[in-house]
Amino acid sequence: MQNILFREKRLIDREEERRYIKDWFEKLPEEILWIYGPKSTGKTTIIEYIVENELFDDFKLFKSEKYNVKYINFRQKLFGNYDSFINSMTSTIDASSYSLTASFNLGFFKIESKLYEDIKAKNVDLFDVLFDELKQSGKRNVLIFDEIQSLENIYVDKERELLHEFLNFCVRLTKETHLSHVVLLSSNTIFINKIYNNAKLKVTSEFFKIDHLGFNVVKEWLNDEGFSSDDIDLIYDYLGGSIAHIQKLMRKLEQKEKSLKELLDEMVQFAWSEVNLFLEYSKKIDREEKKYFYEIIQDILNKGYYIKTKDDDKIISVIEKFCEIEILFFEPSNNRVYANSRVYEKAFERFIK
Repeated sequence: MQNILFREKRLIDREEERRYIKDWFEKLPEEILWIYGPKSTGKTTIIEYIVENELFDDFKLFKSEKYNVKYINFRQKLFGNYDSFINSMTSTIDASSYSLTASFNLGFFKIESKLYEDIKAKNVDLFDVLFDELKQSGKRNVLIFDEIQSLENIYVDKERELLHEFLNFCVRLTKETHLSHVVLLSSNTIFINKIYNNAKLKVTSEFFKIDHLGFNVVKEWLNDEGFSSDDIDLIYDYLGGSIAHIQKLMRKLEQKEKSLKELLDEMVQFAWSEVNLFLEYSKKIDREEKKYFYEIIQDILNKGYYIKTKDDDKIISVIEKFCEIEILFFEPSNNRVYANSRVYEKAFERFIK
């Protein structure tokens, strides 16, 4: 395992994923690359590491002679309307007044104030302006947008849905003109499933899953950190390969207030409480849907996954609701439903008991 530091933290493995994504940028842009996976698998971290440390020739100066990268994390944006989207994509500030940092100020398309006002007034189409900007870059263009599902339910006007217009723009950049790579990230698998089953988008897209770590990688990582074989087995039984959960556990262990087993039980109890709170107190789920939820988690515990065998809107509703709050994970390539991480499986065991 490579010992790579990124923002003063160890970047755990992911050599294969990093190689795949970087190799993708070396190819002719022909498809949209969708990166998806369970929450907290490090999708955003991998992308940001690649941009900061591998796409740029001199990353200390954050300057590249080869790539023109625009990275925008929509998770950090509050979208209420089309104007807020315009503001997230463009900037009229002088380029000399800011520099590229870990916060990725490079996400902005710098445009003149007059053109900005014309876009907001809808006298000029935003995507036409962005297309022209990319044509003039003279470099290999890479656009990366994180949490793309944030654009749902926003309209350019009464008849034009923003997400539809945006994805048409992405197809134009990749399949139609080969002008720019486009990478779209999402942890919302119900949203990814919509895209996966959209005939037009499916033929213009490639889907790449970033999953939790396997046992051998976790074992090597935790062995380097000084954990015993028995402790590693226990941690993996409770947390699987969830990087975020394991790192959280390690931070708690540093406080030396509780034992490993006590902390692991605490984390499962917290996951149980999260599920129970939604089951018992949310108005979004009814009694019949609760029954189906127990059917789903029983299959997950028995087989490792649930696959829908009944054509029932209630089951679909349950899956969608629990995927939306990232307790369940839906895999569009095989129509299977999984726990979003191992800690939820351990919580499910308490419900079945």
